[in-house]
Amino acid sequence: MDQGALYQQQPGGWAPVPLTEAVPLLNWSHGFGPEDVWVVGNEGTMLHGDGARWRRVPVPTDQDLWGVWGAAPDDVWAVGGRGRQPGDATLLHYDGREWTAVQVPPLQRDRVDAFYKVWGSAHDDVWAVGQKGAVLHWDGAAWTEHFVGISDDLISVWGTGPRQVVVVGGRSNGVVARWDGTAWTSRELAPLPGLNGVWMRTPATAHVVGIEGTLAVVDVDSLTAQPVPATTRLTFHGVFGDASGTLTAVGGNLGALADAYQGIAWTRPLGPNE
Repeated sequence: MDQGALYQQQPGGWAPVPLTEAVPLLNWSHGFGPEDVWVVGNEGTMLHGDGARWRRVPVPTDQDLWGVWGAAPDDVWAVGGRGRQPGDATLLHYDGREWTAVQVPPLQRDRVDAFYKVWGSAHDDVWAVGQKGAVLHWDGAAWTEHFVGISDDLISVWGTGPRQVVVVGGRSNGVVARWDGTAWTSRELAPLPGLNGVWMRTPATAHVVGIEGTLAVVDVDSLTAQPVPATTRLTFHGVFGDASGTLTAVGGNLGALADAYQGIAWTRPLGPNE
């Protein structure tokens, strides 16, 4: 399915959001409220919603964009890359006026050609993850490379502060790593399949999702996972909790033919310590 679509969760369920033009596949979103939402997608697609309409915003790349996050409306990061050849890996920054390309620093890891997600706890504490276990950290002045003990692709990152950050990924078995403010600890989560998404509300617990309907709760201190029963074999691509105390996982068979496309949204209430 090459054409992008937007859906918004409403009291009666998920409703499609009308777009003024056709766009490629859309991959991630981040917002500061209903009047300031960013959505990124394939072929350098960048959309912005102001509460009244959605418009396409120019960016200095045609690379696929996989993740977007911001500390403030005038401090937003987007990451991407097709992952096929040197130079694909992409970092973009928005200063409230325009998007500009930011040079990827020289990396010791060979052939990192895509970054998949970006998240931060503040304007000077931002993390980006990508191919071959690549992890970058932004301290407000420069991006630097971190080594987490994983060589497989890292797909997503989340945390609760500068001393509690979790990254997940893996193309076959799931992998997870935790930053405690000083050092990284990593672990393979076999037999869990590869993981695509992570979200945290409390420092002790990470909610993760992945291929073949994988849902699990990770104890952050021990990096052990407790699988959660799911009723689907479709792949989950993202997970997030909201102010109502609801955990939502979304995904589908995005690689299937258009006429066989299926999307899925799964929800459950969060416990008080989750």
